[in-house]
Amino acid sequence: MGDRTVHRERADPVRRVVSAILNNFIVEAVLVGLLGLLYLCANAADRLLGTRLRRAYVGYMQSFSRDRLNFLRKARIRRVFKENYGLKKIKIRLAGGSYWLSIPCVIKGIDKKTREEKKYLAKVVNERSALKHNYMTLMRNMGVLAGGVDLRFDGYHCGLEMGEYEQHCLERLRGSGVNAPEVYGFHMLGEDDYMLVMEFIEGKPLSQINIDGTILDQLFRILKTMGEHGIFHGDVKLDNFILSGDRVYVFDCLKIDRSGADAAMAFDLACLLCALVEKVPAGVLMARARPYFSDRELKRAERMLDMALYKSDLELSEGRIKALRESLGFMA
Repeated sequence: MGDRTVHRERADPVRRVVSAILNNFIVEAVLVGLLGLLYLCANAADRLLGTRLRRAYVGYMQSFSRDRLNFLRKARIRRVFKENYGLKKIKIRLAGGSYWLSIPCVIKGIDKKTREEKKYLAKVVNERSALKHNYMTLMRNMGVLAGGVDLRFDGYHCGLEMGEYEQHCLERLRGSGVNAPEVYGFHMLGEDDYMLVMEFIEGKPLSQINIDGTILDQLFRILKTMGEHGIFHGDVKLDNFILSGDRVYVFDCLKIDRSGADAAMAFDLACLLCALVEKVPAGVLMARARPYFSDRELKRAERMLDMALYKSDLELSEGRIKALRESLGFMA
């Protein structure tokens, strides 16, 4: 079902010039340096003065650069679902949650043949999505370099590559036995917009529910399985996991250089522990993690904690950070 081959359209001259300027290495370095400096200043103010400047700064930057689900995009989405998925009476809404690298949408309509209601999840990406991702990647790699860690995040040449990589990643996750949405198609909407269409999973993100031992076991098992198959997430947070019934599903993956596999696995584990310690005591986390990860792997995660704690979606209290460090400090 759906188009599996996508061809790029030629961008207009103005768009090409702007893209060339913003993708210039010197321009990237200057802008990322300024943005990174402001982020560090906001983070320092939070720690010293108890403010919430970092959260406000990140929220403003994401809101300012966020793409919109405008009338033209909706019309193109409707056309694709009418022609390729046999839907009528199509309704489109934003999927909700935090987003700025793509436009996630829920598509609902009536199947023309079966008369049944159907839902799909769609993500729209474009050249701006790839550009924003590349700037974020450069900032992350600067942090990695400063921390002396053997890890490198990779960027994308264009929106097409970004969408195709997520399609490939989701298919690899499902092939390795990890719960992930099925991909139905990848389509060009027009101009430089591309749309990945996948299964709609009815459920709630883990950020909105209480997390028990069963969910913890699934999360650590998922992360271990991904590492064993050479798949690394790169942006582990509770909003990227959904509980549907009693099963946890994984969404999204960033592009990581696989030459540093141990470091990538350690970073994913550190991010998961940091995300979970907001809801679960550190001692409970360690008890649940140890059947899946060796002491050596947990020690590697401990060395990645500082990097994980600088993720913009985390706001842990000093007490929780200290408890997590102490729990990991007991590893051999």
